[in-house]
Amino acid sequence: MHNLVEAWSWLQGNEIAFSTVVVIFLLFAGFMSSMICKFFLLGIVRRFILHTKKSDPHNKDMRIARGLANLVPVVTVYVLSQIIVGLPAGLMEAIRTICGVLFIINITMMIIEMLDVVNVIYIKKHGEKQHSIKGFIQIAKIVISSVATILVIATLSNRSPVIIFSSMGAAAAVLMLVFQHTLISLVANIQVSSSNVIKQGDWIEMPQNNISGEVTDIALHTITVRNWDNTMSWVPTKNFITESYTNWQPMFESGGRRIKRSFFIDQSSIVFATMEQLAALEKMSAEKYAMLETWLKTRVKEINAQQLGENGVTNLELFRKHVLNYLRRRTDIRNDMYLVVRQLSPTSEGLPIEIYCFTSNVFWTEYEDTQSEIFEYVLAIARYFSLEIYQQPSGIDMKNMIVRNNKSRVS
Repeated sequence: MHNLVEAWSWLQGNEIAFSTVVVIFLLFAGFMSSMICKFFLLGIVRRFILHTKKSDPHNKDMRIARGLANLVPVVTVYVLSQIIVGLPAGLMEAIRTICGVLFIINITMMIIEMLDVVNVIYIKKHGEKQHSIKGFIQIAKIVISSVATILVIATLSNRSPVIIFSSMGAAAAVLMLVFQHTLISLVANIQVSSSNVIKQGDWIEMPQNNISGEVTDIALHTITVRNWDNTMSWVPTKNFITESYTNWQPMFESGGRRIKRSFFIDQSSIVFATMEQLAALEKMSAEKYAMLETWLKTRVKEINAQQLGENGVTNLELFRKHVLNYLRRRTDIRNDMYLVVRQLSPTSEGLPIEIYCFTSNVFWTEYEDTQSEIFEYVLAIARYFSLEIYQQPSGIDMKNMIVRNNKSRVS
């Protein structure tokens, strides 16, 4: 016992040795308090998570508990340093400063973790295709990190944070120049998020940037788009308020996707229909193409009451009406939206016939199947109306024409 008293007296008399022992003790106490806190606090939280069958590795309870556990050793070291008597003033000041800095850093990291948790909870509650708050979360992180940096500087310099804030007024212009892209992105993100012009999951197109795909992430500085060829594009958020783009999401929500495509009819094949052709079409409609029957019977009765000729019906009119009735009878074509089969201005390639309608199949593969079925049918049925689909002559056409000419000369 006497030796311990002598050793303690010697330590108090030797400032360097006393300070070294105290620092080692404080580090050991901080380490032990950290282990104990993590063992009990994180263990309890982990058992609670397993009990409630939450398998999310980023569970909010675990993340917040880990942040709290990191604060305990800092507080422990600071409190013990205030209790121990006889510490040099310089060492006390150093411990206070270090603990203050670590406390600010840990609090900042815990608040940032809580902001991430808020974002995760929002996505789980509202879904990824609702308004994204990731940009606002990043803005809050920047503000919190900036405030924490000022507090750390104030702690290290032993000055009031108000003085640090006031001294930054002169550097505001420089900071605005340095962070101009961040400020522009901040304004753009607020406008994009508040105006509901784009959300996660939307299909957007930016032809000038060769971008066409699904929005997967909306952040402060960039919006991430997964293109349909599985490449990724990162577009600055400000581009969505300065450049034009197309958002296809309203089309999906409307339940109707437009088909607008034309084909060319050889104008020399457009003639007045004869009674024989009308009879053949009437027979064909009764046997195979029922969608022609009602309209054609009415039209034939009208024509029988007058003479064919300049007051008659053309094969092109019959064809257009037939295609229109065909579209109306399809279950995948929206009859409550625009449905038109019309002529466009004639060109050197023939007379364009445009089909303008809306299909209820808004997704790509089903939409393309519907569109292909319609035009395959149209191209195949045109010959029954004595109409020729125009296409530019190819090499084989020229070759066949030469062969026919040679045969005619020989004969």
